[in-house]
Amino acid sequence: MKQVIQTGLVGFGLSGRVFHAPFIYKHPGFKLHTVVSSTKPALDFYPEVEIDQGFQHMIENPDIDLVVIATPHSFHIEQALSALDAGKHVVIEKPVAMRSCDIDLISEAAEDAGKKVFPYHNRRWDGDFLTLKQLIQDGFLGEVKDYEARFDRFQPLITRAEWRYADEDSGGTLFDLGPHLIDQAIHLFGKPSAVACNLYFQRPSAKTNDSFDIRLYYHGLTVTLKAGVFVREQGPHFQVHGTLGSFIKYGLDPQEQKLKDGIFPDAVNFGEEEAGNFGILNSIAGGTDLRHHYPTKPGYYMGFYDNIYESIVEGKQAAIALDDVKLTLQIIEAALESHELKRMIDLP
Repeated sequence: MKQVIQTGLVGFGLSGRVFHAPFIYKHPGFKLHTVVSSTKPALDFYPEVEIDQGFQHMIENPDIDLVVIATPHSFHIEQALSALDAGKHVVIEKPVAMRSCDIDLISEAAEDAGKKVFPYHNRRWDGDFLTLKQLIQDGFLGEVKDYEARFDRFQPLITRAEWRYADEDSGGTLFDLGPHLIDQAIHLFGKPSAVACNLYFQRPSAKTNDSFDIRLYYHGLTVTLKAGVFVREQGPHFQVHGTLGSFIKYGLDPQEQKLKDGIFPDAVNFGEEEAGNFGILNSIAGGTDLRHHYPTKPGYYMGFYDNIYESIVEGKQAAIALDDVKLTLQIIEAALESHELKRMIDLP
């Protein structure tokens, strides 16, 4: 590639280390120039990369084109605004902000700076989600009537990212896994008419939510989004039912675990799922009674960085719009209000 985007990564926790650095490092259109981190592991993984303990010092470097913000979410808005003001394009981990109104600040700052902002919603490139999206588009399910997606874990104790559960305003699981599930739903179905939510505080001495049950209501369709921390035996990740069929899918996209195991995204069959984990499609589309394990499309998180390169260098449209992020946060705000008032909340 003729142009290489010099990139600074802010934060080297799970997000920076697993979901960003490997893709920046391996993508031919990017160079991992600097990592802002106060810990040694960044040097262990990428000894040739500059390590800078100062965020401000890094964004003032004229060599850096793009800043990737992978810090705790309370820092996102301030750091993004500073990076834009310094003339950098910006990637922001989810949640981009804690309030939907802050998306307007980011949008205005990006326009003033003539730079682009890329919200990180990598789960649009999960293999099972890509498969489900294709099945819906191809008409195998007909008109979708019931959609359920879950991210469940068995984590009775908080073993990482303690800041996410430190106090009532830390966001908890709603701001951790909620953006993924909500973004997938609105990508498929658009804006719902109403939201209902129950939040759960199940761990001993829980200060913020650790599990949730959200319902999004559309005309003729109910979307259920759940996440729990006391699920030892996993149920389906997706259960989708329509007028012509159903799709049931167990298990999660394999990319995350491979990244955690130190496998880089250019490895052979990186996004491929084992055949034993394929979902079940049961459909009468086309007048044929069909029930079989439907092959999962390869997951492709690198697609996020492909899109950034095409957007910055070639002027193509960003895959994830700030308007989608604002809607996601408005749904989260409605979910919080629904839990507090114990009723359904209409979206304007």
